[in-house]
Amino acid sequence: MTLASLEGVVFRRAARTILDEVTLRIEASDRIALIGPNGAGKTTLLRLLLALEVPASGTVTACARGVGYVPQAYSESLFPWFSVLRNVAMPRIVARRADALEVARGLCGRLLPGLDVRRLAGRLSGGEKQASALARALAAPGDLVVADEPFSALATQVRARARSTLHQELGRRALLLVTHSAEDVADLCNRAFCIEDGRLVETPLTGARV
Repeated sequence: MTLASLEGVVFRRAARTILDEVTLRIEASDRIALIGPNGAGKTTLLRLLLALEVPASGTVTACARGVGYVPQAYSESLFPWFSVLRNVAMPRIVARRADALEVARGLCGRLLPGLDVRRLAGRLSGGEKQASALARALAAPGDLVVADEPFSALATQVRARARSTLHQELGRRALLLVTHSAEDVADLCNRAFCIEDGRLVETPLTGARV
């Protein structure tokens, strides 16, 4: 089952072509890494799939409601006046899931061990905010998690725990991951694509250069 796709998509910003005839299909249980240099268009591709950008041409089948999303601007994506627990639970609260707080509490325990989940999100450190954003994405009830460099602000030891938690909590959900880490690709993904001069090129996992 196709969860989201781009078909021959062209995206321009001002006079610059960011993505040129890009086609990508995300199927159920896919684990896809999106790699390439800064500014190549990785975040733009994610935003197109999330219907946050509109292409110049081509067809976008956007992610369904309930998608879990860790944006690159993770700090601004949290509600600073809500507790960590409420932020993490929000996708399931919106979806009217009775287990919203229970699921959120479990994810906080794994990704933010020892943290008082009653603390306001606005008072967290950068790494704590990113871990909260990842927990919130994993709490989402949909079939896909989209994560834009979800470990970039985490210390090495915390990053390993977060990567392991993401791997275990995905279950049968698909993953679209933007990363610069070869370890992330090896541990989490079964396919890798690189954006080169606006084109999307599938890359063997063993030869993926991040």
